[in-house]
Amino acid sequence: MTPDEVRRWIHEIRAALKQKMARERAYLERRAGRLVHTPTDKAYEADQVLEADLLAFLDEIEQGLERW
Repeated sequence: MTPDEVRRWIHEIRAALKQKMARERAYLERRAGRLVHTPTDKAYEADQVLEADLLAFLDEIEQGLERW
């Protein structure tokens, strides 16, 4: 992949990941409003942390491309 192709891929993945995170947050907020907490909720909460780490990693990759 060329640096431009990698940048496009990063932007697409970042957008999809942010949408996924927003859906999960909305789900968790609805469930919390009903005072419901299940193992699935716990997994989604853990996923939010992992997804934030992935976004940070994508940022680092993109910054590395700028130096390339």
